[in-house]
Amino acid sequence: MSGLTAALTILWQSFAYRIRMREANNLAVTVSMMVAFALPWGDVLYRTAYALLLNIYVYLINDYCDIQVDLASDKKDQVKTRYMAQHRHAALGALLGLGALLLAGALWHSRLLLLTFAANTVLITVYSAWLKRVPLVDLVLMALAGGSMTMVGLPGQPLGWYLIGLLCLLSAAYEAIQVIRDEPTDREHGVRTTAVLLGARWASWVFRGIMVGAAAYGHLVLGSPVVLGLLLAAPLPLSPRRASRTWDMVRVIGGLVWLGLLLQIFLGDL
Repeated sequence: MSGLTAALTILWQSFAYRIRMREANNLAVTVSMMVAFALPWGDVLYRTAYALLLNIYVYLINDYCDIQVDLASDKKDQVKTRYMAQHRHAALGALLGLGALLLAGALWHSRLLLLTFAANTVLITVYSAWLKRVPLVDLVLMALAGGSMTMVGLPGQPLGWYLIGLLCLLSAAYEAIQVIRDEPTDREHGVRTTAVLLGARWASWVFRGIMVGAAAYGHLVLGSPVVLGLLLAAPLPLSPRRASRTWDMVRVIGGLVWLGLLLQIFLGDL
């Protein structure tokens, strides 16, 4: 019984940490996309529950792979990290058990959820265990992971996939902010990310280029002038010290643009 208690505690701590860090954004994005495309409410509820468990699953993969790194960082939740380090077998059991539950849920529902589960398992594991420490590749992997997480809410029409493309670009931009925020700590511990390779200043220009590219993609591919609002995020100041504030501002800008896009879809304008 103590092993089960430890597993449940680890699941909760991993997800609660992301909520506190304001990182579990794709859940709201997924649900809002399903509502905009007017999917049946029973299906919306099932996929929402699946997306929630998928979020917990991928965050746990990341935390399990990063136990030693997080123990050495004073910026991480040490209570959570030490608990997982002390209960590694329970953490692995929670990971495998949740993965089995998600696999069963995907097989019962559709090939789309099965593809989503497989893609996220592979992408997040490879990213967390290895490629998050490979400069430039870290941005690409997180772009793919961000898009694959939201596949849970895809409707059966091409426009949904075009939206996933936009979300991939935004995920890369958010990852750029994160690696810039963590650049001093990563450099100190010998972790090579895009920000460590290029320096925080040049990495901030990568972020700006991604935001401009996302605005251009949305206007040209989705045909929506609303997406040009993303250009407001490009000139925001970005450095390790300012990254958290810029993160919040980009989330607000991106959220308003996303809501504008979904309103167009709901009204049949896209």
